[in-house]
Amino acid sequence: MKPYYESELVTLYHADSFEVMSTMEQDSIDCVITDPPFTAKTHKGSRVNRSNGVQDLITFDSFTEEQLYSSFEKLGKITKGWVVSSLDYHHAFKFEDSPPENLRQMRIGVWVKKNATPQISGDRPAQGWEAISYLHRKDKKAVWNGGGHHGNYVTNIPTATGHPTPKSLTMLSSFVERFTNLGDTIFDPFAGGGTTLVAARNLGRKVIGVELDEKYCELIANRLSQEAFDFGGI
Repeated sequence: MKPYYESELVTLYHADSFEVMSTMEQDSIDCVITDPPFTAKTHKGSRVNRSNGVQDLITFDSFTEEQLYSSFEKLGKITKGWVVSSLDYHHAFKFEDSPPENLRQMRIGVWVKKNATPQISGDRPAQGWEAISYLHRKDKKAVWNGGGHHGNYVTNIPTATGHPTPKSLTMLSSFVERFTNLGDTIFDPFAGGGTTLVAARNLGRKVIGVELDEKYCELIANRLSQEAFDFGGI
């Protein structure tokens, strides 16, 4: 398969992640850092008030529970250790009791979004956070570089990024530093706007990304082609 973008540290494929993962060998990746689609309910609830009315923020397809488990079962074979993922909180807590095959959930963290979208209906509190699932191969000992620190983050959501679900580069850079070492290879099967790839590149790790939507592949490639290192976030 020909990469959409390739450099010394980064390889990006415009492809279906399930097809790519099916070709990857067991234990071929040191760590997974990713942000898969959430549930249909969560996607539907992601809306914003515009001058011409309420609009959906997320236009790409949601994941069923079956799709999520299938993808994470594949990741549990590919990774040598950690799978670090933003998740719909329903799924994060489901993973606590029923983890995907080959994985165990070590901890649930949270990303508190300081500039989260208000609750449009005004009849309940806005959520303002999302879950982070810290999973590890169940047949291997877990090791990380974070010592006794917690796995929670309080940052702004990046704005005007060109992607509807941008992630904090500060947070993903912390994931890279805490869960990988120089010389490791990271995998992101749902690359989105490319923040995992940027964080890995900035910190000298090799990274493989897969993105289904070509317009986001173009966004990632343009972002990675910048001569200066990118300290924003998508």
